[in-house]
Amino acid sequence: MSNDEWGQARRLFDAWPAPTSDPPLVGTVRRLGDALAGLRNGDSGWRDIVALTHQILLRAEALGNSARLPVPLRPGLPTFEQWRAGGCDALFDGERALLRGALWAPTEPSASARDAGLDQVRHAIMGTDSPMRRELDDTPADPFWAHVLGYSHYLSRGQQQAARSLAMMPQGETAIVCLPTGHGKTPVALAASLLAGTHGGVSVLVVPTVVLAIDMERRIRDLLGHSDPSAAHRRYAYVGSLDPAAKQQMRDNIVAGRQPLVVASPEAVALGLQAALLEAAKTGNLNYLILDEAHLVEQWGNDFRTAYQSLAAQRRSWLMAALPGRAPRTVAMSATLTQQQVRTLENLFARPQQAKMVWASELRQEPAYFISSFPIEADRAEAVLEAVTRLPKPMALYVTRREDAKHWVEVLREAGLHRAAAVHGDSSEDERRAALVGWAGGNSAALIPTRFDVIVGTSAFGLGVDLGDVRSVIHACLPETVDRYYQEVGRGGRDGSPSLAYLATCPYADRGIAQRLNRQKLISAPTAWERWEGMFLQRSRTDRDLYRLNMTHRPARLPVGYKWHRGWNEQILNFMVRAGLIEIFPPQAPRRAYGEDDLTWASRLAAFYEQASNLVDVDLKDWQTNNPGHFAAAIDRVRTDIKVAQDGALERMEQLLLRQRCIAEDLAEYYTVDDYFTMPACRGCPACRQQGLPPTGPGTLYRAALSPDPDIAEWPRHNAPLGSLHPYHQSLCLYWRSREERDSELMSLLIRLARAGVSCFGGPGLDAAHAFQIQEEAGSAAVLFDRDGNLVHEFHGLMVWVEKEDAAIVDEDVWVRMSDGEPVYLLHPETAEEPGRPGRLLLDTHAPALPLRHARKGL
Repeated sequence: MSNDEWGQARRLFDAWPAPTSDPPLVGTVRRLGDALAGLRNGDSGWRDIVALTHQILLRAEALGNSARLPVPLRPGLPTFEQWRAGGCDALFDGERALLRGALWAPTEPSASARDAGLDQVRHAIMGTDSPMRRELDDTPADPFWAHVLGYSHYLSRGQQQAARSLAMMPQGETAIVCLPTGHGKTPVALAASLLAGTHGGVSVLVVPTVVLAIDMERRIRDLLGHSDPSAAHRRYAYVGSLDPAAKQQMRDNIVAGRQPLVVASPEAVALGLQAALLEAAKTGNLNYLILDEAHLVEQWGNDFRTAYQSLAAQRRSWLMAALPGRAPRTVAMSATLTQQQVRTLENLFARPQQAKMVWASELRQEPAYFISSFPIEADRAEAVLEAVTRLPKPMALYVTRREDAKHWVEVLREAGLHRAAAVHGDSSEDERRAALVGWAGGNSAALIPTRFDVIVGTSAFGLGVDLGDVRSVIHACLPETVDRYYQEVGRGGRDGSPSLAYLATCPYADRGIAQRLNRQKLISAPTAWERWEGMFLQRSRTDRDLYRLNMTHRPARLPVGYKWHRGWNEQILNFMVRAGLIEIFPPQAPRRAYGEDDLTWASRLAAFYEQASNLVDVDLKDWQTNNPGHFAAAIDRVRTDIKVAQDGALERMEQLLLRQRCIAEDLAEYYTVDDYFTMPACRGCPACRQQGLPPTGPGTLYRAALSPDPDIAEWPRHNAPLGSLHPYHQSLCLYWRSREERDSELMSLLIRLARAGVSCFGGPGLDAAHAFQIQEEAGSAAVLFDRDGNLVHEFHGLMVWVEKEDAAIVDEDVWVRMSDGEPVYLLHPETAEEPGRPGRLLLDTHAPALPLRHARKGL
């Protein structure tokens, strides 16, 4: 009997109800084994068994095994009728059923489109064996990347350029990074922050959900574990479930510079961590503020998660409090960004400098899109149940409302699909964690039996979910924005294998729900003025000559409601910041008055801290801020921008339902910002399938994305470490007279230059082993190595270039760079000649030029 999934499935059925796992089971057959074991106690239903077996049969057939699978017809196992009802081609054979898979795809209008759809489903079922798997560049790592993370390669050119940009980022600057899902945004942020924390300090990683914070903690422990065994037991996620002692320990570590990373929600950063992070900034121990899923600053921060935008006030307070040259860096990262989202990030988090963009945006090539519209809910429900049964697992089924998620789990269970769980806004932290662990079959610490093949979720589920082998994403709703839809589709195919995205909409029922959700609760200008005027009239002055306001203020005509009033007031202040009317800062503790006795001072300080979470300090930036007409016009401009963006996001979503244009064209256009383009890719969509199979045949793309090649961010140039030796020139030549001089001086000089802030090293006289040795000695400085000869052309900062020991002529690439005025420290033999001018020594044509040992003295 074969040992592939088909053979393993046969052994499972032959042995049932006894368990078997020899050899150890993986993938879909592992899920089948767990499902068969769950039949005894009702954790699995007949349709679970049929669906997983059907998937195994289709995969076996796609890989060349079309033999029928014999399964026993015993009590407790699916009946012959159930095998056929679940989509299997079944023949009756006495006490057995002989099974073959029957490929299925959502309905298409023509036979050619149907054939194309079936081909796209087949490749999703093949998974890791599909020739359509995403292929990334696998670029050799820079020394800093390998040193901090232990990775030998980058996943893509975009990841490489983003990682380089952040690692060389000066203090106080802001970067916006757009990097596709699957290209490793998280390691980019972690590499920069961990490198900066080599000698102490903390970086703050802001995430939207508790589930993501916990998952980030797991990944950080894995990354740090290769060099620090104690990392497995340290806390990195600051979440509500932590006991008070653990929270206090994290805050103490932050202040002392002993907490390299803290992962938290925006609300936790604004409240529980506020004082500790401000103290870290004052002592120069705050390295990075990193906004993960940064599109949410605009998408959620306008309305129900206003703390996202209020983070900008904390950032400004950190910049003001930081020691000279120790201001924290700010990084906003997302897989997709729109024009409005970028504008909001720049407005809130990039001032007073401009943000630098690292743009490597391309559409995912993994999903094949299917869209069906149904006149009534019953027809949609029937189609979704068939899709959940016959499309490959693991799977996410998205709905819009919490009650819909609960309803669909009941529907699936009644239909025989017991291995389904719901995750929605009412789910507790423990329920979410249990659902994810049961869906994945474990975590980084241990494998456990899988419990769920389908997660039914609202938009509260998905962000941060990093289960790589999700094969299908189904929407039994109309998402209220194209952003939500594309983010949720992105849960599938994260391992680079083909996936499926099926949207089943009932327009009559769905459109009204989507429109209501799309209308964010934006305060009107008259109401905003009433609240602002009330807060401002009750202001007090601070030691820094700012106005101190209470965010819980309520107009007298309205009832008491702590969170309700605070939320509206926070939204008003955020809008005023975006309109340029004010700047806001977290409140700073009062100073002790001269001669103030201990009891009075202690009482005054205690009163401040009791109210601090409700206070905000405001600076008026516009002399007409308190002019009602000017105020109203400014607020209306912000509201209009938000409403236009939100209406456009729903219109784009509805445009996809028309099935008249390639989805990739719509999405690429939507996610293009100014001159930063998003590269389209399409494995299949309703419009493209109308032409039948792709022109290049089955198993190919309709549109293949060009791999993005972003530039490294150009940061402001700082003084060269040997500037006193070349005050009037961008470049400097440093030469050796003998091999002995080179051997004794070269590496010492290169290490000193790295420690002094030079990042980029290259040249034929330097190999990877030397570059890694430099990084080992460079401390928290990043070392980039020009392994492929690209940096010499594209990097515009100071570069160190080392010629071969006996080079007769200087490399032409570096000579062109020097001639173009780009800064270079060129290290070469004394006898090296200028390119293209035989007999003319470099020392005679370029000044200044000094022996190596003089340079070491200069450092």
